[in-house]
Amino acid sequence: MRCGTALRMLAGLALLAAACGGSDDGGSGAREASGTIPPAPQVTGSETAPTPAPPADPQSDTGGAEGAEGAGGELILAVEQWPECLNPVTSCANASWTLWSVTAHVLPRLMELDLQNNYRASPTLLEEPTTANGGLRVAGDGAFTLTYRLSPDAVWSDGTPMTSNDVQFTWRARLDTDGTLNTTGYELITGVDTADPKAAIVTFSEPYAPWRDLFDPLLPAHHLGPDTNIADRWNDAIPISGGPWLQQSWSQEQHVLVPNELYWDAERRPLVDRVVMVPREDTDSEVVALQTGEVMAASPQPFPGAAERLGGDLSFVSGSGTFIEGLWINQLAPDRRFEITRNVRRALAYSLDRELIAEVALGSVIDDPQVLQCAGWNPSVGDWCADDFARYVQDMDKVTELLAAEGWTRPDPDGLWVNADGEQLVLQWNTVAGNKRREDVQALVVEMTAPFGIGWEIINYDPGELFQNRLPALNFGPVALFANSTSPDPTVFRLYDIDGIPGEANGFGGQNFTAYASPEASDLAAAIDREVDAAARLALVRRLGEILADDVPWIPLYVLPKLVVWNSTLVAGAGNAPSSAYGGFADMYDWRVIG
Repeated sequence: MRCGTALRMLAGLALLAAACGGSDDGGSGAREASGTIPPAPQVTGSETAPTPAPPADPQSDTGGAEGAEGAGGELILAVEQWPECLNPVTSCANASWTLWSVTAHVLPRLMELDLQNNYRASPTLLEEPTTANGGLRVAGDGAFTLTYRLSPDAVWSDGTPMTSNDVQFTWRARLDTDGTLNTTGYELITGVDTADPKAAIVTFSEPYAPWRDLFDPLLPAHHLGPDTNIADRWNDAIPISGGPWLQQSWSQEQHVLVPNELYWDAERRPLVDRVVMVPREDTDSEVVALQTGEVMAASPQPFPGAAERLGGDLSFVSGSGTFIEGLWINQLAPDRRFEITRNVRRALAYSLDRELIAEVALGSVIDDPQVLQCAGWNPSVGDWCADDFARYVQDMDKVTELLAAEGWTRPDPDGLWVNADGEQLVLQWNTVAGNKRREDVQALVVEMTAPFGIGWEIINYDPGELFQNRLPALNFGPVALFANSTSPDPTVFRLYDIDGIPGEANGFGGQNFTAYASPEASDLAAAIDREVDAAARLALVRRLGEILADDVPWIPLYVLPKLVVWNSTLVAGAGNAPSSAYGGFADMYDWRVIG
């Protein structure tokens, strides 16, 4: 499918458990938009320093499917954020591209999201646990039990069958690993019955509604065990596979995948012999590599002028947003020269023209970008996202009222606010260096808030430093611009859990990167995860949304759309996963090399 270059694409509207898409085969070329929302608890960015592409042999013969038209050859793909390490349990997993370029392709999961982000049983399972098949049970005492029946065909790449021991090991590794990134849901598990190797019976102390997001990925007990603290494992390589691809090598220069010859799902057996991923970590390098044929495909973040630059032999599709982007406010930032109170956060929100920010950030990619008005849910999915933040429009009187109430003064009517200690209202702001969209937003906001007496100190980092080092240690900001993932399930506990504030007490685990410490919000977020009745759950979500809009732990800006770009003279079969939770390369097992 060829996609036109002159018009901008609308991101697809999506509903929970159902996606919509379309195409237009008119004279200007076909277009489509599709998708819903992903579950993965990662943030996303793009780096700065380009690395030369390795030499490629397009006729490389190292395996792959036989007999299929166009089978064989080598795909060369650009990755715009290069992971610093690969461990899927620790902060290495905090970058979305760790999932999108590595773990989604080589590690199995129990439940998964299809290309339209509908939950279903993965090939690792025989079926989804349900009340009808006896796989999901809620006891009278509130205990919650799931029975995962594993496929008899599911094996690791060394031939070892996947068993209930792998489920038990994954549970313990999530809890026992030093610096574990996320324990949400796993801490409610009281035990895993492994008596039947092909049936893992998982018991929870209470109902856990987002259970479909657990055990992603599944870890091999026989390979990693018996020690369930895997902090020092798989940082530089994942030598075993339970997915369509096997990792042949990984370094800071390139990542090579080959087909997993023991993968049992015939529909996902790769059609090419080899995939080589190379870092192209700033927008210009990524686009130039595509235009010159140095790489065959990429999945860049939206960037200014995208529609105009992606022409000629380049085809592209845009999918509906899978990440929510905003200004995340670290209330324990080491550079905090004054307390970042609720009034300061509200004043900042009242100094922003978020409609203009959305237009500048996304207007060259999609038509009529919409401002995100809730703090954690995606408006494309269900009724969870309300207009909680709609009150925050530029309002000088509100800014003055909020800051003056806490003793801030503005000696120079055209200057910055100053507190009683003589500190000016200047906020350090971090984002991803080399990401032109985000740097354009920074330049706009610096100019936008100056009349309101709010100043900025801009310090940007490469994504490995920001996402894998600074965020998990709360060593940023107090303001950072990045995107965070949402789920088709309305769970937001990881964002607002008090115990999930990274610190020495939890080994700097958890993902409450704003250090937002509201007991009421934390309890409500936990209650949302326990409630299985949809109407009651919606009421809890709405109440939490109101609290977040009052407290402003972060300022939502927009839903971030996705792009998949490929050279249509070199690659066939691409462009069907622009909104996948597992990235734009999620279905590359179906891609073919032309020629």
